[in-house]
Amino acid sequence: MNRKLFLPLILGLMLCLSHGVIAQKKVVIMGSSTAAGYGATSYALSWGGLLESSFNVNTSDGTDTLFYNIAIGGYTTYEEMYTGCYVPPGRPAPDPMHNVTMALSYTPDVVIINLPSNDEGAGFSINETMYNLRQMYSTITASGAKCYITTAQPRNDYAVSQRQDLYDMKDSILAQFGTFAVNFWDDLVTSDGLNMLRPDRKDPYTDMHPNDLGHQFLFERVQAKNIFGFVVLPLQITRFNGQLKNTGTELNWHIEQQELNTVFEIERSATGLDFEPIFSLTSVTPNTSGDFAATDRNPLPGHSYYRLKVTEPARSLYSSIISINNNNNVLKIARLFTSNSASTVTADISSTKNELAIITLVNSAGVVLKQIKQYLTAPSTRISLAVSHLAEGKYYLKVTTAGNAQATRAFIK
Repeated sequence: MNRKLFLPLILGLMLCLSHGVIAQKKVVIMGSSTAAGYGATSYALSWGGLLESSFNVNTSDGTDTLFYNIAIGGYTTYEEMYTGCYVPPGRPAPDPMHNVTMALSYTPDVVIINLPSNDEGAGFSINETMYNLRQMYSTITASGAKCYITTAQPRNDYAVSQRQDLYDMKDSILAQFGTFAVNFWDDLVTSDGLNMLRPDRKDPYTDMHPNDLGHQFLFERVQAKNIFGFVVLPLQITRFNGQLKNTGTELNWHIEQQELNTVFEIERSATGLDFEPIFSLTSVTPNTSGDFAATDRNPLPGHSYYRLKVTEPARSLYSSIISINNNNNVLKIARLFTSNSASTVTADISSTKNELAIITLVNSAGVVLKQIKQYLTAPSTRISLAVSHLAEGKYYLKVTTAGNAQATRAFIK
């Protein structure tokens, strides 16, 4: 082959190969109205639009950053949580088209979450908001993506106490997420201590959104984070599960990039809302990955909810919540019958523990007619109650143990 022709061919091939290995980055923006660009005169002038333009200065090479904005105005942290997560009663369910699960479906390199104030307006506590943000952060970083959380933002349509809550939430987010927190507060807030949105940076049509200038400042805060730059890898909880074993609940978890003196706490709840620590372990090995295990030797009867709290020197995070149904502590009224003369009712109570119980006799209107204490002996205890004085009708026998296990069964006199 002619050397003059061969050299350009090789150079062209090298350019094609090098072009092919340049990875195309993906960014997902999640959140509510500010993330969606409200307040700016166009989306191109919103912080999200400005960020996209800053990365995509050349759209001819096919390697510019892809942006997906799935923010929805008015949304709270609950709508943004991952699909299938536990949602307390009275709270909105995750929206599968705009939540963490949808964000991860794009296989992003970076996810930015901007949920500045709607939780406060909905009456959710700061603890709720912070818990949800930690859950989302953990879910995203477990996938291998980076996650940045923006702070609360000031708004003028809230009462003084609500604006103070937003200020406190800003501090909590900065302390919790450190390098991965983006300060969306300081450039927008007034300097008079009232925690209001500055007039020169406020959309003239609303009391809650930044204008073009305000969005410019927010963009600069995100830009300063160098979101694709090198950072120390955060600790990741890649697995947390549990199973019944013998008479206890065995819990297992896997951690990546733990620091020295990282503290692991297992927390348990009967409702999935109020958690209490039942186990604690401190790691003495830095910058490693590892498997850990703990056993709840006295699990609650019925359903127990567990989560893992991990506390590093600079921050804390939580695992997802898991539910374990403890079938080992079964309480059941196996048989319930009245005598031929209907003078007594007899119950055979099955239990797996020897413990004190309260036996309650209730009529169909829910009125308690009689209540006695009875010590139950596993596997079965028989009791009899006099019912000759009762009128004909439907009644209920209820058994409640000291461990709060319950069983109820109806009978006809």
